[in-house]
Amino acid sequence: MQKSQEINVNVKETVEHSVAGNREFHFYVDELAADNSMPTYVGKADEKYTYEEMDDDFFEFLERKSHQDGIYVRLVFSMSVEKKGKTQFQLVYGGEEEYFEPDSFDDVLVFEFADFGVKIKDGKATFGASIDNGCGREVYFAEFGSSDGNREFLSLDNPLNKRVIEIMEEMIK
Repeated sequence: MQKSQEINVNVKETVEHSVAGNREFHFYVDELAADNSMPTYVGKADEKYTYEEMDDDFFEFLERKSHQDGIYVRLVFSMSVEKKGKTQFQLVYGGEEEYFEPDSFDDVLVFEFADFGVKIKDGKATFGASIDNGCGREVYFAEFGSSDGNREFLSLDNPLNKRVIEIMEEMIK
């Protein structure tokens, strides 16, 4: 399992595939700044676009930004749920939904909800998640295995993250 891969990423197909057939999917795509923060998410971007239209201008914007500081595409939304007295994670992606229950919670952080995605920059896909700075004002992309945020949340030993990476590898076109 790799947290970054050099691959030929078709930004438009990846975005379209990630939301295909599921209008309820909690989805966003965001440009990244040089420090991996998401300026569009907090309204600080110098350039605006409308996702709802998914028109040529939107995809041109994404393609251009993917060659600058990169873009973040959320591919998996997760919520922790309790079923039959056990903690599971509901994973929602594309038109799919599944429940994942780790064998061990030693390397797993139980959270209310989280999102996982991929940073795309110059054909390199880096798997990770979005995190906030603790105050809820700034949102950042943090790659799996990095020291950003909580160790268990981003750990490559985390069985949930391993499953999420498998899902995301299938979603990238």
